[in-house]
Amino acid sequence: MSSHRGRATLAALVAAAVSFGALTACSNGPDDSVTPSGSVSTTPLNPFEQQRSDGVTALLDQLSSVLRTGDIAGLDALIDKSAPAAFRDRMRTIAASFAAKEDRGSRGGPLAASTFGYRLAPSTGAERLLGEQWVSRLEQQGSTDTWVNPVELSYALGGARTPGLDEPVVTLTETMSFARYDDDWKVVGDGSLAPDPTPTTIKSAGPAEVGPWEFGGVAAVDVKTAGGTSTVLSYPRTEATTAAATKILPAAVTAVDEFWGQDWPRRAAVVATGSPAEFAGLTRTESADTKTAGAATVFSRIDKPEKKVIGQRIVLAPSAASLTGPALTVVLRHELMHVATRLITAENAPLWLTEGVPEYVGRRGTYREFVDAAPDLAAAVAGGDVPKTLPADSAFAVDTDAARVAYQSAWSFAAFVADEYGEEKLKALYTGVAKGGDSPTQDAAITSALGKDKAALVKQWQGWLREQVR
Repeated sequence: MSSHRGRATLAALVAAAVSFGALTACSNGPDDSVTPSGSVSTTPLNPFEQQRSDGVTALLDQLSSVLRTGDIAGLDALIDKSAPAAFRDRMRTIAASFAAKEDRGSRGGPLAASTFGYRLAPSTGAERLLGEQWVSRLEQQGSTDTWVNPVELSYALGGARTPGLDEPVVTLTETMSFARYDDDWKVVGDGSLAPDPTPTTIKSAGPAEVGPWEFGGVAAVDVKTAGGTSTVLSYPRTEATTAAATKILPAAVTAVDEFWGQDWPRRAAVVATGSPAEFAGLTRTESADTKTAGAATVFSRIDKPEKKVIGQRIVLAPSAASLTGPALTVVLRHELMHVATRLITAENAPLWLTEGVPEYVGRRGTYREFVDAAPDLAAAVAGGDVPKTLPADSAFAVDTDAARVAYQSAWSFAAFVADEYGEEKLKALYTGVAKGGDSPTQDAAITSALGKDKAALVKQWQGWLREQVR
């Protein structure tokens, strides 16, 4: 499955959804136990390979257990004494996310996962080998075998407790290196210890998808929302944002219900980040791209047969700390609309629709005058610069001067349709145009929803804009 980046928002606005893209196939749903380890092979293993597989499978079962229970001492016993410090620290950070004794202040308690388990993943092609220096070092310690193989981590968020969010299982893939000592195996590190000999000219898809436990100090608090338990995860320096999001979330879900209806999960995972590195890591963006972002909605993949979005998260940027309560309300409503509409929204749906309608829902009932919601657009229209067309996708890029007017124009078009045709027609417009397709297909969807072609509608919108700024 292809992956793409979302578009970060202006500080007081919100970002388009980001697709992580599928790394592996996922299970059908969550359970309350550790996912059992076990290699998947299409051909019978010889006795040596079977011993390897069985030994590492047992090790991964133990690793899953000590991480999920926050057992730092048990974790240290499974990691090779020569493991790189960075890898050891990463594993300890993961375990600390689930450890009850960690102090998280007012932000909540430890994260509890409904499912969390490593297993061997299928491996094809030539076997990857540890570098010679690593093999020599491990042999001097008494190791009799080393192995490098991909592993899958299957997990489902719970929250402060399980089942909590009760989401479908997400599966992440990485490579790990192992060493054998008699009948026992230890984890040595990740795939960086074994240079991949496979030549490739394929450009990297970008940073790998990661779980929330990859960053230190994660806390969880559960929130009752219309569709069941939602969860708010957070990191240090987000106390105010976490408290505000926890308070706002139930009513924000209800606000989306009032416009969209109840045909969506009506619950969500919200993550408050306290640093650019946390936001960039969880949204798979570059740190430099996050400076003006307020939030992003991300997901791992879409299971079309099951009609489920896997691993969907609303990630609040560090800048959310500067938002007032009403502004954060707009952000959460907007992002929840992305959650609600994700299944029916094609990747090539126009941004004037997919950003404009969520922004309309976000701002619905929160302003008195047009200028309050769209000050830059109002100033342009008052000066005679009325938009000639609906904004192109390129106008929404955060590094352009036109971005703020593009967002406000998209919002204003949605507000115009709701004002002149009613919210049911606006919803019908979204449902039709969000299917994507070429321009004629989208134009036909506009005509079908509103009874006017695009050109006539834009002309009517221009007149509406002039009326708003008089």
